[in-house]
Amino acid sequence: MPGFEQSYIKCTEGKYANTMIYLTFNPETVTFSKGVKWTKTEKPTSDNPDMDFGGGKSGTFKISDITFDSTLPTLLTEQGKKGSAVSGTITTDIEQLVRFTEIDSTITPEPRPPKCQFVWGQYKSYSVYVQHVTVTYEMFDATGKPLRAKVSVDFVEAEDANTLPYQNPTSRSLARKVRTVLEGETLDWIAYQEYGSAAAWRHIAETNNLDDPSNVRAGQVLRLVPLR
Repeated sequence: MPGFEQSYIKCTEGKYANTMIYLTFNPETVTFSKGVKWTKTEKPTSDNPDMDFGGGKSGTFKISDITFDSTLPTLLTEQGKKGSAVSGTITTDIEQLVRFTEIDSTITPEPRPPKCQFVWGQYKSYSVYVQHVTVTYEMFDATGKPLRAKVSVDFVEAEDANTLPYQNPTSRSLARKVRTVLEGETLDWIAYQEYGSAAAWRHIAETNNLDDPSNVRAGQVLRLVPLR
């Protein structure tokens, strides 16, 4: 689909190899962290302690407050979305995502959780493990079936990222700055899809200097910048 790339988390090995968890809406932020270990040894004869380098620490990154939403399956289908939300359920994908944190006995010689990768268009993360998944269910139907959830996922580096091309943590926000309006889309729907809140239409309108926000047209290009 022109002007749109749906992000996903892909398992790359074990019994779930090539299983992809598609995010209903792309994340607002992707936070990266990388550090090294230093040991401080204080010396009574010096104002400054000795610093001993202890090697590098595993890189980590986190995608926060991802919205999984199954309340509009028809519209999601029209938008070309993938994932269990299109079929009217969010629990299938969320439960599978949690399984990525569990030990896979088919991985040898030592069973462990499988390696995964976060993919968004041209961006592909280094090989990672899903370290932590936090799920907050926000909407249910009359039977108690979850319809909407906010999910945050923490990843930890599975191999030395120095052997892979460096991924600038701002690369995703740069790529998100434009979107082409599709037939039938409205500004509030685009706001909900991109920012998780229909009320963010004002932010899009102000960013793009729209005189008539109710009259966006198919083919129109919108700049999308982070909410402040």
